[in-house]
Amino acid sequence: MRIGAPLTTLILFGITLVTLGIMTAIFPSQLAVPVEGSTITPILLLELATGPQYLVHIFGAVDDTLRPSRIEAMNLGNAIDYLLMPAYGLFIFSFFAGVSGRLKTENWRLFGWLGIGAALSDALENWLMFQIVGKMTNANAEFSILPFAVWSKFGLLALSCAAAGFAFVQLRRPFLALLCAPAPLLLVPSFAFPMELAPIGTSVIALAWIAMAIYAFSCWRSIDISEIKD
Repeated sequence: MRIGAPLTTLILFGITLVTLGIMTAIFPSQLAVPVEGSTITPILLLELATGPQYLVHIFGAVDDTLRPSRIEAMNLGNAIDYLLMPAYGLFIFSFFAGVSGRLKTENWRLFGWLGIGAALSDALENWLMFQIVGKMTNANAEFSILPFAVWSKFGLLALSCAAAGFAFVQLRRPFLALLCAPAPLLLVPSFAFPMELAPIGTSVIALAWIAMAIYAFSCWRSIDISEIKD
């Protein structure tokens, strides 16, 4: 299997989906203390937290009997996230490598590095979150760095969605291009109003990933079985 081959892209997408499903099942599903006017999830609130006051919303007060189990679930989910990072990073890279071959130009391959960069930012983000959960009220340094890692990740992913949209325009796949539009369009509003818009602004990245997978599937279906050598 080689990077850029449609089947490779599909396999990486499948690994990404399965890992995301496992993480979603493990992460705490509800905030211990709801944030008024927001549908934000515990993991996203931890990513967007700028101070220890948010930790009570995520894990509960010190005397909350469910606090230890919430902390354990958050740490386990973030540990599994280290499997997700290379999966989605290589999935994005493989998609653009395939587009590069289809459009006969190496320039498109460069956009694949946006996925790798996002995965590296994600790795830093998770390390910071482990430190924050471990230190709780004594993690001021980590809280000051966390937004740079988080918005670098989401920014690079949104840019990769925009690039995929432009690629689909070149490939004359307008519907797939439309699926890629929401993520870059909602990036700045999500940054400006994180509690209100980040839940939807970050989740629509999945639409672009689905578009990439649909394209890879259509390419794979069009390959004659005799052409598959890897």
